Amino acid sequence: MGQRAFAVFLQELRDGRTHIELTTALADLLGKVKDTGKAGSITLQIGVKPAGKGADVDKVVIMDKITTKLPTPERGEDFYWLTDDNDLSRNHPKQSTLDLREAAPTAPLVLKEATK
Repeated sequence: MGQRAFAVFLQELRDGRTHIELTTALADLLGKVKDTGKAGSITLQIGVKPAGKGADVDKVVIMDKITTKLPTPERGEDFYWLTDDNDLSRNHPKQSTLDLREAAPTAPLVLKEATK
């Protein structure tokens, strides 16, 4: 008799809940990779231990653990000036501000066409 296929085992593990969790985790991971352009990963850890004590092991207990590492988007940075009072300012504290005003509209210029 051949070995049970791992895919079949995975679909049966915990009545299919592990397979569903992995399917959902993969969809989340693919979306985040697409959104951020960064890598991520899913790790499936399977533990196996004897169900009883003794040398004759005929039953085992199988545990699973799913770990997902989703990429995160860049958070960006912001720039501030430090004042003499150790406060933050968006404007350079040692540079004066310009008194800007709205310019009055002017009549359009008449353009001439160049001839050959």
